[in-house]
Amino acid sequence: MREDKGLNNHKVILDKFEFNRNAIIPIYYQLQEALWECIADGIYKPHDRLPSENEICNYLHVSRNTAQRALKAIVDKGAAYRVQGRGTFVTDKSITYSITAKLSFSSEIIGLTKEIKTILNFSKNQNASEHIARLLEIKVGEQVTTIQRIRLVDSTPAALMTSYLPQKLVPGLLDALVPEASLFKTIKDRYGLEVLSASETLKTVNANEYEAKQLDIPERDAVFLVERTSKTTSGQVLELVKTVLRGDISKFYLELGE
Repeated sequence: MREDKGLNNHKVILDKFEFNRNAIIPIYYQLQEALWECIADGIYKPHDRLPSENEICNYLHVSRNTAQRALKAIVDKGAAYRVQGRGTFVTDKSITYSITAKLSFSSEIIGLTKEIKTILNFSKNQNASEHIARLLEIKVGEQVTTIQRIRLVDSTPAALMTSYLPQKLVPGLLDALVPEASLFKTIKDRYGLEVLSASETLKTVNANEYEAKQLDIPERDAVFLVERTSKTTSGQVLELVKTVLRGDISKFYLELGE
């Protein structure tokens, strides 16, 4: 958390807010959008304290209910967080992922100026379930190498990644596994397999108890679930990876061509 901007600074910022009190759009919504724009424009930076309910009421001459609803909406959108007895602070929501078929975790983070670390949760060989076998295009019961990692960005758990690979393509991979090393680079160097293409789905879900514990978030928090299958140059499915991304610190970037 940053030092408080001070009452005078909050007053200067709030004095610039303009509201149409006769509009069909409620005042609390106009207020939350104004606060959102201040955060998006960097007027309030990550971990800055936002104006309190009292400051909003006093400077803008709105009701406490209006101030409460506006601040709650900012928190609910993931742009801010509350600290009991301290106030409401701007979230460091600066981890931006590309969904343009990049294949490594670090290359998917736009404008990377952060430290990425990897924790290996577990790795094992197991029988493929019907669902995993279908996506990997193998038979049910065939051996699958499963690797689960937690990715930390600036020491914050950001992603829970579980990879499934047909063991017949990567025999002995568990013996060569180095958590911090690129999985695809390890596979290329050891087995001569290269990824040519990938397909990906993205949806929002609620974190279950296990996912929430690994990512240090409350159970049932909104998270992104990204499922990707990657194929080699010969058309074989090399990997299915399921990635759970924290919704409070993640956003996605998509660039569309003509």
